[in-house]
Amino acid sequence: MKIATASENSDLRHKLSTANVGLKALMAAMGINKSSGVSVPEQESILYVLKEHGPEGLLTRELADKCDMSIYKVRHLLLPLEQHGQVVRIKIGKHHKWYLLNKNAD
Repeated sequence: MKIATASENSDLRHKLSTANVGLKALMAAMGINKSSGVSVPEQESILYVLKEHGPEGLLTRELADKCDMSIYKVRHLLLPLEQHGQVVRIKIGKHHKWYLLNKNAD
């Protein structure tokens, strides 16, 4: 078992801090703040994938595959985003297709 040194811990904290700054910048560019239902980095990743994919939306399974998460985790993370008006879903048969709401569309 390897024990991390103070230097390695410092490097890790710096990398996490840099990643956090990048995610905050992305959220600000998308008009998302903490009160909008985004509370974990995985939700930010989901929003980013939906934004990159465009207006045609993604099925829950497609979104899970693109985010490298289970379909259950993606659904669990999408529900608060839906409640806070960040995403919308359309039921297609027994599946759901998710869309990023563009609040700056007017």
